Formats: sequence, C-alpha cells, structure tokens
Amino acid sequence: MSFFEKIKGLPGKIKAVDSLKNPAFRMFFMSRLFNALGMNIRQFSMALLMYRLTNSPTLLGVLILGRAVPLLLVSPLAGALADRFQKKTLIQYAGVADVLIAASIGVSLTTGYLSVDNPGSWWFLVAMAFLDGISTVFKGPATDAMIIEVVGEKLVTNAIALNLAGQNTLRLIGPVAAGLAVDAYGFEPVYYGMAVVYAFSVFFMIFVPYTGKPVHTDANILNDIWDVVGYMKKERNILFVLVAVLCMVFFSMPYQQLLPIFTEDILKVGATGLGLLQLVTGAGSIGGAIILASLPNNKKRGLMMLASGVILGLSLVLFSFSTVWSISIALMVGVGIGQAGRMTLPVALLQTYTKPEYRARVMSFYGVEFGLSSFGTFFAAMLVDTLGVQWSVGGMALVLAVLSVAALLFIPRLRKLD
Repeated sequence: MSFFEKIKGLPGKIKAVDSLKNPAFRMFFMSRLFNALGMNIRQFSMALLMYRLTNSPTLLGVLILGRAVPLLLVSPLAGALADRFQKKTLIQYAGVADVLIAASIGVSLTTGYLSVDNPGSWWFLVAMAFLDGISTVFKGPATDAMIIEVVGEKLVTNAIALNLAGQNTLRLIGPVAAGLAVDAYGFEPVYYGMAVVYAFSVFFMIFVPYTGKPVHTDANILNDIWDVVGYMKKERNILFVLVAVLCMVFFSMPYQQLLPIFTEDILKVGATGLGLLQLVTGAGSIGGAIILASLPNNKKRGLMMLASGVILGLSLVLFSFSTVWSISIALMVGVGIGQAGRMTLPVALLQTYTKPEYRARVMSFYGVEFGLSSFGTFFAAMLVDTLGVQWSVGGMALVLAVLSVAALLFIPRLRKLD
C-alpha cells in the first residue's frame, strides 16, 4: 500500500497533505516545484549578474522594469486567453519559452558576449528579462486559476499552501547551490542548469489532465477584459483583496531584487551569502506555509493576510538596518513567514470569492499588481543612489507595516474575510 493510500484512511490526522491524495495534483505539484526552482535560481542569478556586469543600482532597476512591462501590459490579455483556452496548454508553451530564455543567456555567457569586457551587453539581459516577463504573464493566471480546478474549492487553501511549502523547500537548495556555483565556476553552469530545471517542469505537466471548460464566446477579447473590470467593481471583496495585495507587494518586493546590494556592499558575504539569505527566507516560508496548510479552510484568512503584512514589514525594517550577519540571517526567517501569508492567502481568497468563468481574468489582474510593484522596486533602486539601500528598502517596509496595522484597525470588511 502506497503512502497516499495509507493517508486516505486517516481522515483529519494529516490535514497538511490532504491535496496530495489527488494524483492529478501530485503531477501538478511536481511541475510547479521545478518551475519554482527555476524561478528561484533566475531571481537569484539575474539580479546578481546585472549588478556584477554594471555595478549600477540604476541599471538593476532598469532590469526589474524590463521584466515588469509585460506584467502591466499583457496580463489582462493573458487572463482572458486562459479563460478561453485550456490552461494546461498555455502553461506548457510558457514553460518551453523559459527553457529557451535560460539557455540563450547561458550561450551569451559562453561566447563572451555578455561580460564586463563588453559594457553595452547588459541590454541583452534586459531583453531576456522582458521575454521572461511575457512567459510569466501567460503562465501565472493559468496556473493560479487551474489549482482550484484540480483539487476543488474545499482544498484550495491547502493546495496553495502545499505548493508554497514545496517551492520553498527547493528554495533552501537552489539559491545556495547557485551561489556556490557562481563563486566557483561563474554564471554559465547556473543558466544551463536552469534550462534543465524548466524542462522538467514541462515534462511533469504532460501528466496533468486537462481541467475546466474553456469559455466559448464570439465576443471581442477586449470586451472580456472590460467585462471582468465591471465584475470586480461589483464584487467588493475581490477589489479589497487586490488593493491589499498591491500595497503588500509594492512596499515589500524591492528587497528581493536589491538584496545583492546588501550582500555585496553592506554585509560583504558574496554570492554564497546571498544564497544563504534566500535559504533562511525559504525556511521561514516553509514554516508559515505548513501552518497555513494545517489550518481549517475558510477561517480568518483576511485577518491572517493583514497580520502577514505586519510581520513582513517589521522584519524587513529591522533587516534593512542590520549590519551583523547573524542578526540579518535571523530576521530573514521573519521575512519568510510574512511572505508565506502574503503569497498564499490572497490567492486563496481570490479563487474562493471569484466565479469560475472569471477566475483566470481576475488572477491576471493579480499579476498586473506585480508589474505595478516593480515600479516600486525601480523607485527604490533610484533612491539607493541618494539615500542608500538601507533607507530605501527600510523606509518602504515601514510604510507596509503602518498600512497593514491601519487596515487591521479600520477596515473590518477586509479583516473579517474568511
């Protein structure tokens, strides 16, 4: 008898792994794990590579902005397409694009085009970031909307939390291994390895059955986009969650892309240290995700989402002004716990309160918010040149903490969402 057959006979005893009893979700879960590993390595390596090529916080901001433009301009279109076509197919095509992007950067490094000796070569990295943004745009809404179709509404919070826990488990390995590889061998093997990881993600998605029924309509696709805008205006719960998410990602996301400046200039721990910071953040996220996966579904999710914003904001403020390596490591655990709530609870709430025929389009606006948040990161990168990275990241994190406390106290509708 397999492990999953055994746990079927233990109702209520292993709540945290309920979704894994579903064979289709197990394949989906594996595909998402490899995709997340590739994204973690990409997030680690692309920002660090740009900073080492240019030593410019401003150009690091340009890189971030390059990836953000598709999130802003294409997300609603991608969401409308995900409602019209099979989500699995869109995810697979985007996965193949990820493989090609990572391999292209690897080849540019091998040939020597992308190097410090070729000062203008940074444009290629920005172009690849732009294409990566397009891939993410088409993959994101389809993936988010597909989860509930695979496991059902009852297990959606559990499934999202399990996905996050699994992704962050690999985050314990990926960035550290990538950091060691960069310090020992350079960036080339990291990008070729990333291409292989993305290929495994595409492979496992093959075994996930097609889900849901695409919405067949003769309406213009732009009408589909305006239709969902009107729907969100009427559904105030959805609108409130989207505004909360925008604030959380706008004021917290800058740290992720500006972390190389902390490790290179403040803490002076190099690529390996950058990997270790991401490792402990992942460990904190795993702990937070496991707790969320174990909780009863549909209970105080709005309250927990806002509390996550407080934890995330305060942890980032303290980290920003820390110059002691051991303290910085400890504070990143708190950042990870806050991130777990920020990444899990809004998605669960949006999928629960959205009608099936609108889910992918609503999730595409969730993706737009990450594009908007990249302007926050670009703004923070600009401030680095005048205020320094500590005040830039720390100041924005403080705004997040204050806004989260204010929402807890003065917006009962959001606080009381289940």
